[in-house]
Amino acid sequence: MVCKKIVTVCLLFMVATLCISSPESVSATSFPDVPNSHRAYNEIMYLANQNIVAGNPDGRFKPEDYVTRAEAATMIGRALKLQGGQRVTEYVDVPKAFYASGYIQDMSNTNILAGYGNGYFGVSDKLTREQMALIITRAWNFPETSGVTFSDVNVSSQSYIPINKLATAGVVSGYPDGKFGPKDFIKRADFALMLARTLNPNYRKNPSELKPIGQATVIADFLNVRTAPEANATRISAFAYGTTVNVYSKLSNGWAYVGTSSLKGFVHGAYLKYPSTIPTVPSDLANPLKGKIIVVDAGHGDTDPGASGYGMKEKDITLITAKHLRDALEAAGATVIMTRETDIFHELEKRVSIAKMANGQAFVSIHTNSFNGSGHGTETYYNEDNVMSTDNKKLATYIQNRMMVPELDMRDRGVKEANFYVIKYQNKMASTLVELGFIDNKSDASKLASDTWRKKAAYQIHLGIKDYFQYLQNK
Repeated sequence: MVCKKIVTVCLLFMVATLCISSPESVSATSFPDVPNSHRAYNEIMYLANQNIVAGNPDGRFKPEDYVTRAEAATMIGRALKLQGGQRVTEYVDVPKAFYASGYIQDMSNTNILAGYGNGYFGVSDKLTREQMALIITRAWNFPETSGVTFSDVNVSSQSYIPINKLATAGVVSGYPDGKFGPKDFIKRADFALMLARTLNPNYRKNPSELKPIGQATVIADFLNVRTAPEANATRISAFAYGTTVNVYSKLSNGWAYVGTSSLKGFVHGAYLKYPSTIPTVPSDLANPLKGKIIVVDAGHGDTDPGASGYGMKEKDITLITAKHLRDALEAAGATVIMTRETDIFHELEKRVSIAKMANGQAFVSIHTNSFNGSGHGTETYYNEDNVMSTDNKKLATYIQNRMMVPELDMRDRGVKEANFYVIKYQNKMASTLVELGFIDNKSDASKLASDTWRKKAAYQIHLGIKDYFQYLQNK
């Protein structure tokens, strides 16, 4: 059986090498199926004369054929002037004799285009347009982003930023209907367009100039401006309170691309005051928190101080943070029900009852941890013993992921299952319990004592809740 398999693989690669010739065997002057009137004629000729692309044995380029992973590895490897050649690889389906073996190993070594993790590279598998964008932005540096959007590229997708960067640079453009076609397989002609524009700015398209859809006023003391619409993206600068900015686009995850004459970038829309005249995406799509009922539970209270450390009591930290969370959620359009807003004590049963009477759609209980001063980090709990178990875990996971940003600098203790009363008996809404940090640990306590840190933590929890409702919206 092993011998037959080896013979079969070798025959397949012999056929492949007959179909794809090396650049030395191809005339770079022209291809019979690429007339000078072809939309990608100049770009294909440029790459051919650079010995980056080649035709088939019959001299044709086949511009409408789809690009395979092996072909992409070869062309990008040539463009980057990598080692190439034919040599032993780490992949079962790429023997040394395969025409692209060297470049495939180069791609793997540089983390530009790796295999599937099961020992296979997938030499004949076709590439999509979004995969090509990811590969190009790994191989070449495109730092600039903008507010350009495509209707079929979700802002939360892995490919949003790479596609945005290439569109901003004029390397890619969408279809006339405003779509990008991220899942469409990429054709050889389109691959040539992207690669030539990557290598030679003279071939790039001038991106359509973004025009403001309106203006907004900054309502935060300092509003961070970032390179991408997410809290852990690189910070460029900040707008001061009261700054009037042009709004170029408002994204479905609550972020916006805004700017002045001297500074442009992504900011979170919760800290912008918009005139009612700015056109927006329908609110139920643009803001998954709008109209949602969120119950926020500040743990402990009054005669039940909870854990303590470094002069602080858990009941105080949880109430302060819960109020910051309330403010962030309300700014995003949610209705917030607090189980307590002052230093009072409620039995666990009453906290559950408050949530149920409010017809809440999510329940978040805020706590701090303690463990003899040695424990540290953030962890989030869910319960799997009620009918909402799947949603409970989703909500907890989204919040925990959002808490793991550089600004909070907390150890990731993960998402855990537990039978805490307040989350076990919330059987009509997703529920979770967040342990912000260890109040008796010196490092964690210094953060819990900072109201700046508490505000940031509350804001990240709010983003995790928003992620959960975005997930429900996209189901």
